[in-house]
Amino acid sequence: MKFYAQLIFLSLPLVMGSTLKAQEYVNYVATMDDFAGLNTQGATSNNLAASITEHNVTISFGIGTSNLGYDAFGTGTSTFGQSGAWFDGSYLKFGNSGNQQKLDFRITNNTGADVKLKNISFDVRRAPGNANPTGYTISYLATGDSALIKGASVETGSEMVNLAGIGSEVGTMQDGINNFSEVIGTNISGTAWIASGGYANLRLIMTTSNTAAGSQLDNFAVSFDSTQVIPEPGTYGLILGVATILIGSLRRYTVRRSTT
Repeated sequence: MKFYAQLIFLSLPLVMGSTLKAQEYVNYVATMDDFAGLNTQGATSNNLAASITEHNVTISFGIGTSNLGYDAFGTGTSTFGQSGAWFDGSYLKFGNSGNQQKLDFRITNNTGADVKLKNISFDVRRAPGNANPTGYTISYLATGDSALIKGASVETGSEMVNLAGIGSEVGTMQDGINNFSEVIGTNISGTAWIASGGYANLRLIMTTSNTAAGSQLDNFAVSFDSTQVIPEPGTYGLILGVATILIGSLRRYTVRRSTT
């Protein structure tokens, strides 16, 4: 029994060393594509409060996401007489007034680690024949406990200023479905972070010379990098080697015991 205890004790440093792990960043995407179905104010309401959680990141829209909680013009269910994947009868809508051309949203990080905010993408439909909207802006809201950090890490970086630009399109919107994608790192010339347990509030504003002009948004996606703990490349081979040594030693010990 003493031999077994000694063997296990001597093997512990090897086993513990073999379980050293490294961290790597893995990209995840959280997507909201059912605005009407998830709107707690009602599928065809002119108000909006909706959220989606994927990969431990929550994206919330409208009411409660900021001090003002701009919620665009609510949600709609029309297919506009069209068929196809985009026309699924569930979208966020803009129009009617200046404030209803604005959408506040919050990205909350519950992954257990700091995350890099990489990309924000969405589709906007402008009805054929409409001249507006023509573009949009996305800005950071440095209010309350909202914290979007720019820098090499959360610890060494600094919070971005209120209304700092995160993305924009100027004069590029066309009739029909427009696909937009904002690479955050490129836009801010750095790395954007949301701390573990923290959140960042942002505001999307449609650029329009006619505040009553209607448009629809769908397929809203946030891409982020989160750390994943993985074994070092040599871990499995080292564990197998230790196991082989242990088995061999035990066999030799058993043989010696049986011959004495």
